[in-house]
Amino acid sequence: MFRGIVWFLIVANVTSSLAELEMICYANCHIYNFESKEDIFAFQHIPDTAHVLNMENVQMKHVDRWTLEQLPPFVHTLKIVGSIKLKRISVPNALRNLYIMNTNLRRINIASNSSLNNLVFSGCGVTKVPLDIQNALQLYWLRLHECKLSEIDLAVFCDHSYLKLLDCENNNIRYIVNTSKRNCSFYNALTELILSTNMLTTVDMELFNVFVSLRQVDLQRNRITTLSGRLVHRSLEILAMNKNKLGHVDLCGWDVPSMKKVSFASNNLTTLPECITNWTSVSKLDFSFNEFTNFSIESVAGMNNLVSIELECNKLTEIMLNSVHFPPKLSSLRINRNYLTSLDLSFIPVRSLDVLVAYNLISSFDKNNSSPNVTSLRMSGNQIDCSWETRLEQLYGECTRNDSIILLRNKRMKTCDGQRSRLYFVL
Repeated sequence: MFRGIVWFLIVANVTSSLAELEMICYANCHIYNFESKEDIFAFQHIPDTAHVLNMENVQMKHVDRWTLEQLPPFVHTLKIVGSIKLKRISVPNALRNLYIMNTNLRRINIASNSSLNNLVFSGCGVTKVPLDIQNALQLYWLRLHECKLSEIDLAVFCDHSYLKLLDCENNNIRYIVNTSKRNCSFYNALTELILSTNMLTTVDMELFNVFVSLRQVDLQRNRITTLSGRLVHRSLEILAMNKNKLGHVDLCGWDVPSMKKVSFASNNLTTLPECITNWTSVSKLDFSFNEFTNFSIESVAGMNNLVSIELECNKLTEIMLNSVHFPPKLSSLRINRNYLTSLDLSFIPVRSLDVLVAYNLISSFDKNNSSPNVTSLRMSGNQIDCSWETRLEQLYGECTRNDSIILLRNKRMKTCDGQRSRLYFVL
Protein backbone atom coordinates (compact mmCIF):
# COMPACT_ATOMS: atom_id res chain seq x y z
CA MET A 1 0.00 0.00 0.00
CA PHE A 2 1.22 3.51 -0.82
CA ARG A 3 2.37 5.25 2.36
CA GLY A 4 4.57 8.12 1.24
CA ILE A 5 6.47 9.43 -1.71
CA VAL A 6 8.75 12.41 -2.24
CA TRP A 7 9.80 14.09 -5.47
CA PHE A 8 12.49 16.74 -5.69
CA LEU A 9 12.55 18.36 -9.09
CA ILE A 10 14.73 21.17 -10.36
CA VAL A 11 13.08 23.13 -13.13
CA ALA A 12 15.33 25.44 -15.15
CA ASN A 13 14.01 28.93 -15.75
CA VAL A 14 15.76 30.81 -18.52
CA THR A 15 15.03 34.27 -17.17
CA SER A 16 15.65 33.73 -13.47
CA SER A 17 17.48 31.56 -11.01
CA LEU A 18 16.73 27.90 -10.62
CA ALA A 19 13.37 27.09 -9.03
CA GLU A 20 12.73 23.87 -7.19
CA LEU A 21 9.42 22.06 -7.48
CA GLU A 22 8.95 19.82 -4.47
CA MET A 23 6.17 17.33 -3.84
CA ILE A 24 5.65 15.31 -0.70
CA CYS A 25 2.78 12.90 -0.14
CA TYR A 26 1.80 11.08 2.99
CA ALA A 27 -1.82 11.09 4.15
CA ASN A 28 -2.18 14.28 2.09
CA CYS A 29 0.00 15.84 -0.59
CA HIS A 30 2.09 19.01 -0.46
CA ILE A 31 3.42 20.81 -3.50
CA TYR A 32 5.92 23.66 -3.11
CA ASN A 33 6.92 26.29 -5.68
CA PHE A 34 4.31 25.48 -8.33
CA GLU A 35 5.33 27.87 -11.10
CA SER A 36 3.42 27.26 -14.32
CA LYS A 37 1.05 24.97 -16.20
CA GLU A 38 4.05 22.85 -17.07
CA ASP A 39 4.13 21.70 -13.45
CA ILE A 40 0.74 19.98 -13.62
CA PHE A 41 2.49 16.68 -14.34
CA ALA A 42 2.91 16.46 -10.56
CA PHE A 43 -0.87 16.03 -10.22
CA GLN A 44 -0.55 12.69 -12.02
CA HIS A 45 1.50 11.34 -9.11
CA ILE A 46 -1.04 12.13 -6.38
CA PRO A 47 -2.08 8.77 -4.90
CA ASP A 48 -5.78 7.97 -4.80
CA THR A 49 -5.61 7.84 -0.99
CA ALA A 50 -4.82 11.57 -0.81
CA HIS A 51 -7.96 13.70 -0.90
CA VAL A 52 -6.35 16.97 0.21
CA LEU A 53 -3.73 18.90 -1.77
CA ASN A 54 -1.70 21.64 -0.08
CA MET A 55 0.10 24.08 -2.35
CA GLU A 56 2.62 26.48 -0.81
CA ASN A 57 4.56 29.34 -2.39
CA VAL A 58 2.66 29.16 -5.68
CA GLN A 59 4.53 31.31 -8.19
CA MET A 60 1.61 31.95 -10.56
CA LYS A 61 -0.31 35.24 -10.53
CA HIS A 62 -3.38 33.50 -11.90
CA VAL A 63 -4.20 29.89 -11.14
CA ASP A 64 -6.67 29.28 -13.93
CA ARG A 65 -9.56 26.87 -14.21
CA TRP A 66 -7.84 24.60 -16.73
CA THR A 67 -4.93 24.05 -14.35
CA LEU A 68 -7.20 23.04 -11.49
CA GLU A 69 -9.34 20.86 -13.75
CA GLN A 70 -6.27 18.62 -14.11
CA LEU A 71 -6.53 17.61 -10.45
CA PRO A 72 -7.54 13.98 -9.97
CA PRO A 73 -11.28 13.61 -9.20
CA PHE A 74 -10.58 12.13 -5.77
CA VAL A 75 -8.93 15.39 -4.60
CA HIS A 76 -11.85 17.24 -3.04
CA THR A 77 -9.91 19.86 -1.01
CA LEU A 78 -7.32 22.38 -2.16
CA LYS A 79 -5.33 24.58 0.22
CA ILE A 80 -3.13 27.36 -1.16
CA VAL A 81 -1.00 29.08 1.48
CA GLY A 82 1.90 31.51 1.68
CA SER A 83 1.72 32.52 -1.99
CA ILE A 84 2.22 36.27 -2.22
CA LYS A 85 2.34 36.30 -6.02
CA LEU A 86 -1.18 34.86 -6.33
CA LYS A 87 -3.74 37.52 -7.31
CA ARG A 88 -6.44 35.56 -9.08
CA ILE A 89 -7.91 32.07 -9.04
CA SER A 90 -10.54 30.44 -11.24
CA VAL A 91 -12.33 27.57 -9.52
CA PRO A 92 -13.65 24.55 -11.46
CA ASN A 93 -17.06 23.20 -10.56
CA ALA A 94 -15.82 19.84 -9.22
CA LEU A 95 -13.78 21.18 -6.29
CA ARG A 96 -15.64 20.90 -2.96
CA ASN A 97 -13.40 22.72 -0.47
CA LEU A 98 -11.04 25.63 -1.11
CA TYR A 99 -8.80 27.36 1.44
CA ILE A 100 -6.62 30.30 0.37
CA MET A 101 -4.45 31.79 3.12
CA ASN A 102 -1.81 34.51 3.15
CA THR A 103 -1.81 35.55 -0.48
CA ASN A 104 -2.46 38.75 -2.44
CA LEU A 105 -5.65 37.33 -3.92
CA ARG A 106 -7.87 40.06 -5.35
CA ARG A 107 -10.15 38.21 -7.71
CA ILE A 108 -11.92 34.86 -7.68
CA ASN A 109 -13.96 33.34 -10.49
CA ILE A 110 -16.23 30.40 -9.74
CA ALA A 111 -17.61 28.12 -12.42
CA SER A 112 -21.37 27.72 -12.77
CA ASN A 113 -22.97 24.89 -10.80
CA SER A 114 -20.01 24.83 -8.44
CA SER A 115 -19.73 21.98 -5.94
CA LEU A 116 -18.02 24.15 -3.32
CA ASN A 117 -19.13 23.38 0.22
CA ASN A 118 -16.48 25.31 2.14
CA LEU A 119 -14.70 28.42 0.95
CA VAL A 120 -12.11 30.17 3.12
CA PHE A 121 -10.00 33.25 2.33
CA SER A 122 -7.61 34.38 5.03
CA GLY A 123 -5.12 37.16 4.49
CA CYS A 124 -5.94 38.48 1.03
CA GLY A 125 -6.63 41.62 -0.99
CA VAL A 126 -10.29 40.96 -1.80
CA THR A 127 -12.26 44.22 -1.36
CA LYS A 128 -15.81 42.93 -1.86
CA VAL A 129 -17.70 39.66 -1.86
CA PRO A 130 -17.19 38.19 -5.36
CA LEU A 131 -20.37 38.21 -7.45
CA ASP A 132 -19.41 34.74 -8.64
CA ILE A 133 -20.27 33.52 -5.15
CA GLN A 134 -23.77 33.20 -6.63
CA ASN A 135 -22.45 30.27 -8.69
CA ALA A 136 -21.59 28.37 -5.50
CA LEU A 137 -25.05 27.59 -4.17
CA GLN A 138 -23.85 24.47 -2.35
CA LEU A 139 -21.79 26.51 0.10
CA TYR A 140 -22.10 25.47 3.73
CA TRP A 141 -19.32 27.63 5.21
CA LEU A 142 -17.94 30.91 3.90
CA ARG A 143 -15.05 32.57 5.74
CA LEU A 144 -13.46 35.83 4.56
CA HIS A 145 -10.78 36.59 7.16
CA GLU A 146 -8.24 39.39 7.20
CA CYS A 147 -9.09 40.70 3.77
CA LYS A 148 -10.12 44.22 2.74
CA LEU A 149 -13.90 44.07 2.63
CA SER A 150 -15.45 47.48 3.35
CA GLU A 151 -19.14 46.58 3.25
CA ILE A 152 -21.45 43.60 3.13
CA ASP A 153 -24.76 43.37 1.28
CA LEU A 154 -26.45 40.20 2.48
CA ALA A 155 -28.56 40.15 -0.68
CA VAL A 156 -25.65 38.58 -2.57
CA PHE A 157 -26.31 35.35 -0.63
CA CYS A 158 -30.05 35.34 -1.25
CA ASP A 159 -30.19 31.94 -3.00
CA HIS A 160 -27.70 30.16 -0.72
CA SER A 161 -30.12 27.73 0.88
CA TYR A 162 -27.32 25.71 2.58
CA LEU A 163 -25.09 28.52 3.90
CA LYS A 164 -25.01 28.11 7.67
CA LEU A 165 -21.86 30.06 8.56
CA LEU A 166 -20.91 33.51 7.25
CA ASP A 167 -17.68 34.66 8.86
CA CYS A 168 -16.20 38.03 7.83
CA GLU A 169 -13.86 38.56 10.77
CA ASN A 170 -11.04 41.09 10.69
CA ASN A 171 -11.81 43.15 7.60
CA ASN A 172 -12.56 46.87 7.19
CA ILE A 173 -16.34 46.55 7.09
CA ARG A 174 -18.14 49.82 7.88
CA TYR A 175 -21.62 48.95 6.64
CA ILE A 176 -23.88 45.93 6.61
CA VAL A 177 -27.12 46.06 4.61
CA ASN A 178 -29.64 43.79 2.94
CA THR A 179 -31.01 45.19 -0.31
CA SER A 180 -32.92 42.06 -1.33
CA LYS A 181 -36.64 42.48 -1.99
CA ARG A 182 -37.27 38.73 -2.15
CA ASN A 183 -37.94 36.08 0.46
CA CYS A 184 -34.48 34.53 0.27
CA SER A 185 -33.75 30.86 0.97
CA PHE A 186 -30.65 32.14 2.80
CA TYR A 187 -32.96 33.37 5.56
CA ASN A 188 -33.79 29.81 6.57
CA ALA A 189 -30.22 28.55 6.38
CA LEU A 190 -27.92 30.94 8.28
CA THR A 191 -27.19 29.91 11.87
CA GLU A 192 -23.99 31.83 12.65
CA LEU A 193 -22.97 35.34 11.60
CA ILE A 194 -19.51 36.63 12.56
CA LEU A 195 -18.57 40.25 11.89
CA SER A 196 -16.01 40.70 14.64
CA THR A 197 -12.92 42.92 14.35
CA ASN A 198 -14.26 45.34 11.77
CA MET A 199 -15.10 49.06 11.69
CA LEU A 200 -18.86 49.07 12.23
CA THR A 201 -20.16 52.07 14.18
CA THR A 202 -23.94 51.64 13.88
CA VAL A 203 -25.86 48.41 13.44
CA ASP A 204 -29.54 48.08 12.59
CA MET A 205 -30.46 44.98 14.58
CA GLU A 206 -33.67 44.51 12.59
CA LEU A 207 -31.50 43.23 9.74
CA PHE A 208 -31.20 39.95 11.59
CA ASN A 209 -34.92 39.38 12.18
CA VAL A 210 -35.43 37.62 8.84
CA PHE A 211 -32.82 34.93 9.58
CA VAL A 212 -35.17 32.58 11.36
CA SER A 213 -32.54 29.89 12.11
CA LEU A 214 -29.87 32.27 13.39
CA ARG A 215 -28.29 31.12 16.67
CA GLN A 216 -25.29 33.43 17.07
CA VAL A 217 -24.44 37.02 16.17
CA ASP A 218 -20.84 38.05 16.81
CA LEU A 219 -20.12 41.79 16.62
CA GLN A 220 -17.10 41.84 18.90
CA ARG A 221 -14.22 44.28 18.48
CA ASN A 222 -15.85 46.90 16.29
CA ARG A 223 -16.43 50.61 16.98
CA ILE A 224 -20.15 50.38 17.60
CA THR A 225 -21.71 53.32 19.44
CA THR A 226 -25.35 52.74 18.46
CA LEU A 227 -27.67 49.76 18.15
CA SER A 228 -30.77 50.81 16.25
CA GLY A 229 -33.96 48.91 15.53
CA ARG A 230 -35.64 46.17 17.53
CA LEU A 231 -34.35 42.64 17.43
CA VAL A 232 -37.25 40.19 17.36
CA HIS A 233 -35.93 36.68 17.04
CA ARG A 234 -37.16 33.34 18.36
CA SER A 235 -34.00 31.30 17.85
CA LEU A 236 -31.05 33.57 18.69
CA GLU A 237 -29.00 32.20 21.62
CA ILE A 238 -25.68 34.12 21.64
CA LEU A 239 -25.05 37.85 21.28
CA ALA A 240 -21.43 39.03 21.49
CA MET A 241 -21.06 42.82 21.65
CA ASN A 242 -17.87 43.14 23.65
CA LYS A 243 -15.00 45.52 22.81
CA ASN A 244 -17.10 48.26 21.26
CA LYS A 245 -17.87 51.85 22.27
CA LEU A 246 -21.39 51.54 23.63
CA GLY A 247 -22.23 54.02 26.38
CA HIS A 248 -25.95 53.26 26.57
CA VAL A 249 -28.05 50.36 25.34
CA ASP A 250 -31.86 50.23 25.13
CA LEU A 251 -33.21 46.69 24.75
CA CYS A 252 -36.84 47.62 25.33
CA GLY A 253 -39.02 46.17 22.60
CA TRP A 254 -36.51 43.45 21.77
CA ASP A 255 -37.94 39.93 21.91
CA VAL A 256 -35.32 37.15 22.13
CA PRO A 257 -36.90 34.30 24.13
CA SER A 258 -34.10 31.79 23.40
CA MET A 259 -31.15 34.02 24.34
CA LYS A 260 -28.58 32.20 26.54
CA LYS A 261 -25.25 34.07 26.49
CA VAL A 262 -24.84 37.84 26.29
CA SER A 263 -21.63 39.85 26.41
CA PHE A 264 -21.35 43.63 26.55
CA ALA A 265 -17.87 43.40 28.06
CA SER A 266 -15.31 46.12 27.34
CA ASN A 267 -17.66 48.95 26.45
CA ASN A 268 -18.38 52.26 28.17
CA LEU A 269 -21.51 51.24 30.05
CA THR A 270 -22.24 52.73 33.49
CA THR A 271 -25.53 50.87 33.98
CA LEU A 272 -27.22 47.73 32.76
CA PRO A 273 -28.95 47.96 29.37
CA GLU A 274 -32.55 49.04 29.71
CA CYS A 275 -35.06 46.17 29.84
CA ILE A 276 -32.40 43.44 29.94
CA THR A 277 -34.32 41.85 32.81
CA ASN A 278 -36.98 40.93 30.23
CA TRP A 279 -34.47 38.43 28.83
CA THR A 280 -35.43 35.74 31.30
CA SER A 281 -33.87 32.89 29.29
CA VAL A 282 -30.30 34.26 29.64
CA SER A 283 -27.88 32.11 31.67
CA LYS A 284 -24.65 34.11 31.30
CA LEU A 285 -24.15 37.88 31.45
CA ASP A 286 -20.77 39.52 30.93
CA PHE A 287 -20.33 43.23 31.75
CA SER A 288 -16.66 43.10 32.68
CA PHE A 289 -14.37 45.95 31.62
CA ASN A 290 -17.03 48.67 31.73
CA GLU A 291 -17.62 51.76 33.90
CA PHE A 292 -20.08 50.50 36.54
CA THR A 293 -19.65 52.23 39.93
CA ASN A 294 -22.42 50.38 41.78
CA PHE A 295 -24.48 47.26 41.34
CA SER A 296 -27.52 45.76 43.05
CA ILE A 297 -28.45 42.13 42.65
CA GLU A 298 -32.08 43.23 42.60
CA SER A 299 -31.48 44.75 39.15
CA VAL A 300 -31.30 41.22 37.68
CA ALA A 301 -33.63 39.46 40.11
CA GLY A 302 -36.22 38.70 37.44
CA MET A 303 -33.75 36.77 35.28
CA ASN A 304 -34.86 33.32 36.40
CA ASN A 305 -32.29 31.34 34.41
CA LEU A 306 -29.27 33.49 35.13
CA VAL A 307 -26.32 31.35 36.28
CA SER A 308 -23.33 33.69 36.11
CA ILE A 309 -22.57 37.42 36.14
CA GLU A 310 -19.18 38.91 35.33
CA LEU A 311 -18.38 42.44 36.51
CA GLU A 312 -14.61 42.21 36.66
CA CYS A 313 -12.55 45.35 35.95
CA ASN A 314 -15.25 47.94 36.42
CA LYS A 315 -15.15 50.85 38.89
CA LEU A 316 -17.43 49.35 41.50
CA THR A 317 -17.32 51.00 44.90
CA GLU A 318 -20.64 49.58 46.10
CA ILE A 319 -22.41 46.26 45.61
CA MET A 320 -25.64 45.10 47.25
CA LEU A 321 -26.20 41.35 47.44
CA ASN A 322 -28.40 40.94 50.54
CA SER A 323 -31.91 40.74 49.19
CA VAL A 324 -34.79 38.32 48.86
CA HIS A 325 -35.01 39.56 45.27
CA PHE A 326 -32.25 37.43 43.83
CA PRO A 327 -31.89 35.48 40.56
CA PRO A 328 -32.84 31.98 41.74
CA LYS A 329 -30.27 30.01 39.71
CA LEU A 330 -27.28 32.29 40.16
CA SER A 331 -24.18 30.28 41.07
CA SER A 332 -21.23 32.48 40.04
CA LEU A 333 -20.47 36.15 40.66
CA ARG A 334 -17.15 37.52 39.42
CA ILE A 335 -16.28 41.01 40.70
CA ASN A 336 -12.48 40.87 40.74
CA ARG A 337 -10.38 44.02 40.32
CA ASN A 338 -12.79 46.75 41.33
CA TYR A 339 -12.77 49.37 44.11
CA LEU A 340 -14.91 47.70 46.79
CA THR A 341 -13.85 48.51 50.34
CA SER A 342 -16.32 46.21 52.10
CA LEU A 343 -18.37 43.11 51.33
CA ASP A 344 -21.55 41.87 52.99
CA LEU A 345 -22.53 38.25 52.30
CA SER A 346 -24.78 37.79 55.31
CA PHE A 347 -27.93 36.92 53.36
CA ILE A 348 -27.65 34.96 50.10
CA PRO A 349 -30.98 33.23 49.26
CA VAL A 350 -29.66 30.72 46.68
CA ARG A 351 -28.40 27.23 47.41
CA SER A 352 -24.82 27.68 46.20
CA LEU A 353 -22.91 30.79 45.14
CA ASP A 354 -19.23 31.16 44.18
CA VAL A 355 -17.97 34.71 44.73
CA LEU A 356 -14.74 35.97 43.18
CA VAL A 357 -13.72 39.34 44.59
CA ALA A 358 -9.92 39.31 44.37
CA TYR A 359 -7.87 42.51 44.08
CA ASN A 360 -10.34 45.03 45.42
CA LEU A 361 -9.78 47.37 48.40
CA ILE A 362 -11.69 45.32 50.97
CA SER A 363 -10.55 45.99 54.51
CA SER A 364 -13.82 45.16 56.27
CA PHE A 365 -15.51 41.75 56.09
CA ASP A 366 -17.52 39.78 58.67
CA LYS A 367 -16.69 36.17 57.90
CA ASN A 368 -18.63 34.78 60.86
CA ASN A 369 -21.82 36.40 59.68
CA SER A 370 -21.54 35.17 56.08
CA SER A 371 -24.23 32.96 54.59
CA PRO A 372 -23.50 29.22 54.40
CA ASN A 373 -24.85 29.42 50.86
CA VAL A 374 -21.61 31.08 49.76
CA THR A 375 -19.88 27.81 48.94
CA SER A 376 -16.62 29.42 47.85
CA LEU A 377 -15.08 32.85 48.26
CA ARG A 378 -11.88 33.99 46.60
CA MET A 379 -10.66 37.36 47.83
CA SER A 380 -6.87 37.34 47.58
CA GLY A 381 -5.23 40.68 46.93
CA ASN A 382 -7.39 42.56 49.45
CA GLN A 383 -6.26 44.01 52.74
CA ILE A 384 -8.25 41.24 54.39
CA ASP A 385 -8.40 37.76 52.88
CA CYS A 386 -10.95 35.28 54.22
CA SER A 387 -11.05 32.98 51.20
CA TRP A 388 -12.60 29.54 51.48
CA GLU A 389 -13.35 26.62 49.18
CA THR A 390 -15.31 24.38 51.56
CA ARG A 391 -17.84 24.77 54.35
CA LEU A 392 -15.22 23.63 56.88
CA GLU A 393 -12.83 26.35 55.73
CA GLN A 394 -15.63 28.87 56.06
CA LEU A 395 -16.34 27.76 59.63
CA TYR A 396 -12.83 27.22 60.93
CA GLY A 397 -10.43 28.94 58.54
CA GLU A 398 -8.72 32.15 59.54
CA CYS A 399 -8.63 35.49 57.82
CA THR A 400 -5.31 37.11 57.05
CA ARG A 401 -4.59 40.81 56.92
CA ASN A 402 -1.93 42.47 54.84
CA ASP A 403 -2.12 46.24 54.65
CA SER A 404 0.85 46.39 52.27
CA ILE A 405 -0.99 44.30 49.64
CA ILE A 406 -2.22 47.53 48.08
CA LEU A 407 0.92 47.78 45.92
CA LEU A 408 0.31 44.35 44.39
CA ARG A 409 -3.34 45.17 43.99
CA ASN A 410 -2.54 48.35 42.05
CA LYS A 411 -0.27 46.34 39.77
CA ARG A 412 -3.05 43.86 39.09
CA MET A 413 -5.48 46.69 38.39
CA LYS A 414 -3.21 47.89 35.60
CA THR A 415 -3.76 44.58 33.87
CA CYS A 416 -7.41 45.56 33.40
CA ASP A 417 -6.35 48.03 30.72
CA GLY A 418 -4.01 45.55 29.08
CA GLN A 419 -6.57 42.77 29.05
CA ARG A 420 -9.30 45.10 27.78
CA SER A 421 -7.44 45.45 24.47
CA ARG A 422 -7.14 41.67 24.11
CA LEU A 423 -10.56 40.70 25.41
CA TYR A 424 -12.40 38.17 23.33
CA PHE A 425 -15.67 36.51 24.24
CA VAL A 426 -15.45 32.73 24.23
CA LEU A 427 -18.67 31.57 22.67
